Formats: sequence, structure tokens, C-alpha cells
Amino acid sequence: MPDAAPTASATAAPTKPAPKPVPRDSVREFVETVVFVVALVLMLKLFVVEAFVIPTGSMAETLFGYQKLVHCPECGFDFPVNSSNEVDPPDGGRANRVLAACCPNCRYRADLAPDPSDRRAGAAKPGDFPFAPNRSGDRVLVHKGVYAFDGGPVRGDVVVFKFPVDPQVKHTAQNYIKRLWGFGGETIAINRGDLYVTRQLDYPPGQKDAHGAEKYRRPEDPALLWEGPEAEKLSKTRPPLKSAGADFTYHNTEAAVDAFLTDRKKGFPAGGFELIRKTDDQLLAMRRIVYDNDFQAKSLTKAGAPPRWQADPVGWTPDNPAEPRAFAHTGPDRQWVRYQHLVPRTRAEWETPALVKPSVVKNFMGYNSGVEEIGGGFRSGTEYWVGDLISECRAEVKAAGAELTLELSKGPHRYQATLGAGRVTLARTGPGKQATDLTSAACAFDGPGTYDLRFANVDCRLRVWVNGKAVPFGPAADVPPDPLPEEYAANEDPMREGWTLENDVAAPASIGAKGDVAVSKLKLWRDTYFTYSDGPDAAGVAGFVDTFYVQPGHYLCLGDNSAQSSDSRKWGTVPERLMLGKAVFVFAPFFGDSWLQLRTDRVGFIK
Repeated sequence: MPDAAPTASATAAPTKPAPKPVPRDSVREFVETVVFVVALVLMLKLFVVEAFVIPTGSMAETLFGYQKLVHCPECGFDFPVNSSNEVDPPDGGRANRVLAACCPNCRYRADLAPDPSDRRAGAAKPGDFPFAPNRSGDRVLVHKGVYAFDGGPVRGDVVVFKFPVDPQVKHTAQNYIKRLWGFGGETIAINRGDLYVTRQLDYPPGQKDAHGAEKYRRPEDPALLWEGPEAEKLSKTRPPLKSAGADFTYHNTEAAVDAFLTDRKKGFPAGGFELIRKTDDQLLAMRRIVYDNDFQAKSLTKAGAPPRWQADPVGWTPDNPAEPRAFAHTGPDRQWVRYQHLVPRTRAEWETPALVKPSVVKNFMGYNSGVEEIGGGFRSGTEYWVGDLISECRAEVKAAGAELTLELSKGPHRYQATLGAGRVTLARTGPGKQATDLTSAACAFDGPGTYDLRFANVDCRLRVWVNGKAVPFGPAADVPPDPLPEEYAANEDPMREGWTLENDVAAPASIGAKGDVAVSKLKLWRDTYFTYSDGPDAAGVAGFVDTFYVQPGHYLCLGDNSAQSSDSRKWGTVPERLMLGKAVFVFAPFFGDSWLQLRTDRVGFIK
């Protein structure tokens, strides 16, 4: 059958020519991309995260401002020294030059060698610290929106805020970084290096301060907050505030001081002031070195100085100046290695170590020890006894059945952590006292092997770490503060070392062993010591206690470097609206002349 002829409907419609491609405007795309990226970065900076450089040393050694990293020629210990005033002098004055420093480990004190390129400085003298260039402060990331999602700040957070003192305008106000310790409605007390808190104190309304404002719940001054039509007017009609000064009327009120002293004599009963205890992370971030046994001063060793860690004559192989620095123990009886704080303070004591006498551990910090050209003098400040200590060591157990006891002394007590057979037991004892067990818990210290150990008595809480893992004890490890003996309460000014006993001098830290075990990597740390505020109403007149009432909607913020920090002790509390966010991450510590000078071991989250 012949094929059918195609119908009209089956005829293909003519196709349109394909459109020509429009050439891409590469310049326009590039500009749009740049604009988008810039806008995104600005939005992130405004509302999410921003990078800050730490300018000063108020948060040392958690965060460092401008500093010089010094290498001690005596013991080999590396430590930073504050050089903020050398780089950015206060009040626009002349820059100070940091000329000397003191090692926090061995206490060797010497001049800094001059810059080799500075011919005017002359040649370095024998015994000088090596030349140390300025390094910029740590670079940190601040999360601005974190508190909008997790319910607000937590006690102990490292926060960034606008400086709450006029005269300033918002866009030029300085950013300050401190640690948050007090919330609105609380009364915070500083005593013997510790912080206490209560919400039980009643502050009667209606009382007026020198400016006629409410004494305890004064309205926020717009001149301090840079907003509202009255801000400019107020700044012109009254003198600028150099510090909170006269407005800070809630500092050391009679009722707060009396309440604290009463609670202290009673041993801080429930319902009054409570000790603020740092978290484990905060404790480790805020600890300060006392002595690292791996870094011993050459001159003292050569002169025959007694070592700081001394072993019982029986059962131990003594410390060897050559590596590794370890004590080996054998035998069934517990024998001790005890620490004595033998710190040479003068040239004569360095040359004749027999002159050095054991002393209590104090709050000395090498970061504050520089000598400045203008004004001169070491900046270490007043030193106080510190009873809150942290001991570390590495234990090598060579046979089953071995036990190791870490001991820390404080006042009338010695606290012990005894490890063996997969458990750790906490106990309290003292000179002439029978040991009393407090609690025990399972741990990884079990049988032959190598263990990194840490024992802390900080904020009246005993804590143990085995191989970096904290042992969970619960409330049984909390030790209530002791009542202060009346003889010390009545005469505190000459008793800056507190109510220390002989064991605070004879052995602030000890290590005891049974069986076949060796210990090495011995380190002793101390807790951060919060110092009192300056001024005529400082703690010396009122029993060495500072009290601060925090108004509602405000925060009390303190620097970790308490002896060298300008914070709420000086200029008052921080209004909530001036809070910028939480400092969360260090991404460039010790940034010097090149990236090779980064301290990568310090990169990480801020605790």
C-alpha cells in the first residue's frame, strides 16, 4: 500500500533561531561579590563576632597584653614581662622603657640586654637577660551574640565591654576586657585573696549620695552611657569623672563589712556570705607558677644551695641535677619528698645560698616585675601569703601495690590525696593530728604504668586529676573555710601572711610514696590572689575586707592580674547595655615580627 501523503497538521513549524548568549560583565560580578563580602563581614563584626587585640596586662596570665618574652639565663624558664606602657603610655605621656625583670621560677633578677641595633644603649652586661623585643598582645575573638541564645553571662566569663566612665562618646569609648564575678543585687566581698557573695543584705531605699541620686539604686547616668539628649548637657555642667570616685557609695558600706566580719568569725554559716569557687577550667586558666623543678638555677646549684624539693634520707634516691630530675622510691614504708620555698631575694643570698631561709608562698608574678625607665622601681607590688596551691608530678609505678600521696598545707591543716589500686582517697590532717578521711572515688591510677597527677586545694575545694581527667568527688570534697582566730582578726595589718603555721613554711607541698615508684616533672602552682582596692576606704581600715554592692542591671568585673588591674574595684560596676560579648578564642598569641613567633600551644578557647 503506498504511503499516505502528509497532512497539513503534520507539517513541522519553522523553528526560531537560538538566542545569542549575553556576554558576562566580569567587572560588575567582581564588584557585586566584593560588596557582598564586605557587607557580610560588617554584619558579622557588628552582631556576631569581632577580633580584638589585648592592649594591657590586666588579664595576665590568662591573656597577655603587650609584653616582652624573657628567657632566664639561670634556670632556662621563659616568662613574659608587661611592656604596655612602653608601647602605649597612659594619658599620652612619655613611653616607659622596660629595663629589667625578675624570673617567677628562680627569682633571678637582672637587667634586660639592650637592642643590638641601639648603639646609645651600650653593650649588655654579664648576667643580663637576653634582648627581648616587644610583642603585641594576644588576638582574641569576641562573640557578640552568645548571650542572646544561652541565657546571659555566667559567673567567671571573660567579657568585653565599653569603659563605663565619661568623658567619652560611644564611637571612641575604649573596649575593656575583664572577668565577670558579680551580678545585680549581689554583694561581693574580697578577703585574703578569695571572693565571697551574698544576696541576703538589705540596702534601705531612699538614701541619697553626694549628687542627690539614690544611694543603692541610682538611675543610670546618661553621661556614663553615651545616650539620650541629656548626655551632652550633663558633660558640660559637671566635671568629668576620672573614676567612679564619689559615686561609688556602695563600696565598703558599714552594714556589708560588719556582716562579712561576723560571718568570717563563725566560719561562714549558711545563709550569709558564700565562697565563690572557680570551675576546674577557670582554676587551670588562672593558676600561676611557683616553681618548676625541671628548671633549676645554675648558680645556686653550683654554690651548693639546698634544693627546693628535698627527700627523706631513707627510701629515696635524691634528685639528680642531670636529666631527668626525678626521685625514685623503694620499700614498704611511706617516705616523703617535701617542698620548701627557698627564694633568694638579694645578691648576697644568690652568692651565699645558706642565707636563704624558707618562707611562705606569696602572690609574686614575674609579669609584673619589670623596672621602667621613667619612675623606676619594680612593679611587683605588695606580696601576700597564698594558701591555695596546686601540685603536679609524673609518677612511674614499677610494681603492683605502690601508693602515692600528694599533700598540700594551708593554715592549721594538711590535705592529702592518696592514690593506689584504682582509687583516690581525700583526707585532712595536720601537725600532731590523726588523719581523717573525707571521701574517695575511683580513678585510673591502678598498677604499673606512667601517670600524670595533679592535686589542688583551691577555694576550699579539693580536686584531683589523673592523666588530665578530673576525678568526680562531689560535695564531699568541699572544705568549709575555717573561722579566723580572734588574735589574727584583731591585728591583721602586721599579719599579711595570714594565720599561717609552721607547716606553711616547713612544707607547703609534699609527695609521699610506698612501694616501687618514681616521681618526676614536679611543679607547684598557686591560685590567683584577688587584692584589695586602693584609696582611703580600702580594706586595711575595715579588717582587710572589700565589699561591693552591685546595682540591678550591672556587673562587677575584675582582672585576673589583680595586683595590676584597673577594674570595678576602682571605677565601679558595668551597666548591662555596655556589654559587647564574651571573649571565646585566642587565635594569635605572642604575635611578634613573624608568624614563626606564634605560641601555638596557647591557641585555643578562653576559660
